[in-house]
Amino acid sequence: MEKPWLLAMDLDGTVWDNLNISGVKPPYKKISNDEITNGDVKIKLLDDVIEFMEWCKANGAIIISLSWNIKENALMALKEFNIDRFFDYHATDYTPEKGKRLLEILKYLDSIGIKIDKKRIVYIDDRNIHIDEIKKLVGDIIFIHMWKDAENYKRAMEIIYKDIIQSSNSSGA
Repeated sequence: MEKPWLLAMDLDGTVWDNLNISGVKPPYKKISNDEITNGDVKIKLLDDVIEFMEWCKANGAIIISLSWNIKENALMALKEFNIDRFFDYHATDYTPEKGKRLLEILKYLDSIGIKIDKKRIVYIDDRNIHIDEIKKLVGDIIFIHMWKDAENYKRAMEIIYKDIIQSSNSSGA
């Protein structure tokens, strides 16, 4: 069996174009395949994010949300976009402590028999403000600074393929 790997995804500015879903009052309503609204604000899924998450799932990822948001707003938006199905767990909360929340998820996974090597954790965010805390608490994970390290999700797939998928295949894991 393949060793599991973890994909921790930020939401604001990474999955959708809005930079603060916490500030967008629910309820949300789907107005197209890739757009929701609360009547005042339109929020759009970013290009290729669904294909990216499908590809990650098909390649063995456990996917978690790791976002600094009001959890209820974030979960409502994920559900309305019909992408909540990709997420196995949520480490989203209205605090900046992403490292602490990621560590809690890893401890939980370990307690149910899912051991994930630090080198098999990919964290994707459009900002790098949390990475120091994450590396301090969790270790040297793979960080993809979206829109900088990867200009699109196709490039993010290439990075993950090289760092996770290909390295697993070549090491005989």
